[in-house]
Parts: sequence; C-alpha cells; structure tokens
Amino acid sequence: MGWGVFLACWAVAAAIALALGRDANWDIRNYHLYNPYALLEGRWGLDLAPAGLHSFLHPGLDIPFYLLTRSPLNAWPRVVSTLQAGYLGLLIFLTLAVANLACHGNARRATGESMLTAAFGLTGAATLPQAGATFNDVPVACLVVGALLALLVAAGCGIPAGRAVLQKPRAARLWFLSGALGGVAVGLKLTAIVYAPALAGAAIFAARGTYVSPARAVAILAVGGALGFIVSFGPWGWFLYEQFGNPFGPYFNDLFHSSWFPPVRQSDPRFLPNSIAQALAYPLLWVRPSVGVVTEETMADPRFALGIAGTLLTLGAVSLRRLLRDRDQVRIGSTAEQAAVRATQVVLAFIFLAYAAWLGAFAILRYAVAIEVLLGIAVRTTARMLLALPWTGTVLAAGQRCGAVVCVGALLFLCTLATTYPRWPRQPFHWEQEPRGAASVAVTPVALPEGSLVVMLWGAVSFVAPFVQGPGVRFVGAAHPVWAGSRKYLYAAKVQHLVRLHRGPGFVLLEEPDNFNRELAQSLGVEFDPASCRAVPNNLTTLVHICRWQ
Repeated sequence: MGWGVFLACWAVAAAIALALGRDANWDIRNYHLYNPYALLEGRWGLDLAPAGLHSFLHPGLDIPFYLLTRSPLNAWPRVVSTLQAGYLGLLIFLTLAVANLACHGNARRATGESMLTAAFGLTGAATLPQAGATFNDVPVACLVVGALLALLVAAGCGIPAGRAVLQKPRAARLWFLSGALGGVAVGLKLTAIVYAPALAGAAIFAARGTYVSPARAVAILAVGGALGFIVSFGPWGWFLYEQFGNPFGPYFNDLFHSSWFPPVRQSDPRFLPNSIAQALAYPLLWVRPSVGVVTEETMADPRFALGIAGTLLTLGAVSLRRLLRDRDQVRIGSTAEQAAVRATQVVLAFIFLAYAAWLGAFAILRYAVAIEVLLGIAVRTTARMLLALPWTGTVLAAGQRCGAVVCVGALLFLCTLATTYPRWPRQPFHWEQEPRGAASVAVTPVALPEGSLVVMLWGAVSFVAPFVQGPGVRFVGAAHPVWAGSRKYLYAAKVQHLVRLHRGPGFVLLEEPDNFNRELAQSLGVEFDPASCRAVPNNLTTLVHICRWQ
C-alpha cells in the first residue's frame, strides 16, 4: 500500500462527506468554532467561558477547521468538506493496514478479503456518519488505530531470530511510537483514555514470543504515552492550571479541588448501563432502532453485537485450547499465516479491553469509532474458527478462507440493511435562506456598541462570537448550576459579579426568546423584552437571537 491507496481511501471518504452534506452539528455551534477563536484571538483575557463547560476542552483538533472557515476556502464548502474527510480517509487506510495484517500477516498486502473485512466496521453507525464532520472522534481514532498498527508491526521486528539483534532498535522505536500516538490521542481528546488500557493489554499479547518481555513492552509503551500526553496536553493543561488551579478546568475537580468549580468529576452518565445484566447484553440493545441507548439520535446497528460476541467466543476458544495443550501453538513470524494469527489475537485483545473500558466509562457510540472499525476482524476470525470445528468435516485452509469471506460479505450486506444511521445535523452546501450563498460557515455580522457585554444565556450559540463586531465587546457564559455550582464557587461568583455590576450596553445570545432557562436569567438579574430580540442570520441553524437587556 502506498500513496495511491491512501488517495483512493480519501476519495471514498470525500464522496461520503459530499453525499451527507455540510456539517452543522450542535458541537460546532457550541464550541468547535469558539474555542480555537478564543485561543488564537487572545479572548481568554476578556471572555469567561461563553461555551460553558465545553469552553475548557482542548482546542487543538478544532484549529484546522476554524482556520479553513476564516480563509478564502470558506466560500468553497465542498472543498472544506473534502479536506475534513481526509481524517476518515486516513482511518480507512490505517484500518485496511490492520486488516491486511490480520488476514495475511502483511500490512501492505491488500486483497478483496482484507478490504471486505475493513469495510464491515468502517460502514458502522459510529464511523460513517462522521465523514467530513467536526466531532473529532475520527482524528482520535486515526491516532489510536495508528498506535495499534505500530504495536503490531513492532511485535514482528524480532523475527527471524537470526536478525533479531539488528531489528531491536527499530522495534523499540515502534513500541515507543505506539505509546506516543496513544498519548497524543488522550491529550487532544480526554475521552480517548479508554484506549490506554486496551493498548497496554494488546502490547502484552503482542510481546509474547518476541525478544521483548511483556513488562518491558508495556514500560516502553507507557514512556511513549506519557511523553505524547505531555506534548499534546501539557501547554493547555498548564494554561488552565495557572488560571483556575486545575489543569482540566472544571473536569476531575474531585481530584484537584479548585475553588473555581464544584468538587465533582463532571461526567456524562446518560448512556451507561443500569446493571451488570444490562451491561452484558448492551450491544443487543441497539440492534434494533433505539433512542438514548448509546446516542441521542435514533440509530440501529448489529455490528457491535456480532463483533463483540465473536471476540468473546474466539478469545475463549483460544484460551481453552492453550490451557488444554499447555503450549503456545503460534510462533510469530515463522510464516505469514502464523503472523496473521498473532496479529488477529492482538487485535481481539484490544477490542475486548477497549470495549470494556468504553462501556464502563461512557457508553457513548461516537467515542467507540476505534473499536467499531476493527469489528470486521472479529467477525472474520469467528467465521474461520467455526468452519474449522469438527462438525464441519475436513475443511482446507483455502476453504476456511473462502467461507469466511462469504460470511463476512453476507453479514455486511445484512448489517447494511439493518443499520439506521444517526442523523447528525447537516445542511445543503448552497444555503437558500439568509445569508444566501455557499459557505462552510456564514453568519451575518452583528455590530454592537462599545463596551457591550454579551451573555450566552441558553443553547449552542457561541459560534456567533467571531462575527460580533464592536470595540471592547466581551462574552460570558451563564454559570449553569449543573456544572458551575452556586456562587460559593469562584466561577459562578465571578459571572454574577461581572453581569450584575455591568453598566454598559448588555445583550444576551440565545436560541429562542420564548424558550430558555428563566431561572438562570433571573439569577443573573437579566431581563429583556422579547420585542428587542432579532434573529442572527447564519447557515448553521435558524435558532439564534440576540436581545438587549440593558
């Protein structure tokens, strides 16, 4: 595989993104535009968390899209979507490389079998709808799958034994690279923490049979992970710590006890299973259309049920076989087939551990992209194992491979029929309302008097901030008690002080003047006449209004 394959993967991803339309999801309107704007334009000295809790998230992954929307390319939304689809193109390329290893023991050998295996997971409900989107789960998955790929390649660097000494430095570098990519993923998006134990467990599996002991492999991985996290998150964490006494802002404040925020973890438990029994059956709950199980949108997808069941079945069978025979039948690198078996076992260990961590921490579908894209490997492996059982008679290896391909293809076809993809907000590339025309992000500029204070009162409206004009304008996010607590904590107290003592022009930004949190407005002393409200035309949503309260 080379540049030609990568460009083909990018072209496929771009075609999907263009078919879906221009991204206009809630997160763009809430913080994916405001956070990089605040960082690059020096707004942290003026504003006070206009995007609320999400204002404190690392803006690194949002910077490329923000710069595209502030450049002349913004007038070419299809080009921007094509460039954004590059993340999915890279993920397809990396997933195919892992599938090549699992199918053939060679990351560069792409065949119809490995492409079909990769397509099984890549077409899932978590991955496919994010083509060209700005959720940032696909870039994180690229780092995680890249880390797994480096780990798999490193595991084969000591074979054959006669050349192991020559390959030790390269193998060590790959172990380190694997950890570094995982650490960068966690640093850029903290939800990727669920993949850290999965990579460590996969490293233990991968190290067996090589010159590197499992303990040393995990140690090298951990050093790389720590350095990757420090490089990617360190500057942002230090910035937050200097201002708020917590490198994560309001997150994990049960550990840091910053006086700015309540001493709670700030987690989202909406999608977690309610019991052990429900956790065991969880993938079955979204085989049929459901809402609120693993995502806010209506969706259905049997891939996780098939993939996780296959993973458990295969790992159980392998463990039982080793227990009964009391020896390891697989010697990595002796043949391509044995290398493929070892790579498959490592991938299955990663899927199992990552899924368990994901289920216990979030159970939010979007965060499981790096698991979903690998599920085809589990399905293929299970099919081959079942074809090799005694009741199938004598089945040659070629027959097993052919049968597995047929099974994966049939299941992919059935899954495609059964899948209901979540309908994340998208808009046409040419916007027929005001402001008319083609653009990735278009907001009619809002001119405000000098020294105005704008309170983001309700809804995802902070994306308007870069388009508000006026000297000395400041933005503040209303201190919602769910995450900011009461005035006993400094953030809520500072918001109260800033709003109540402001004597200049005052405005509120909200979605709808007749649908907002009135108790929150009253706690700030903000009252406005709905007649003073006017819509802010934009091409992301019709639900934005600015109202004068002072």
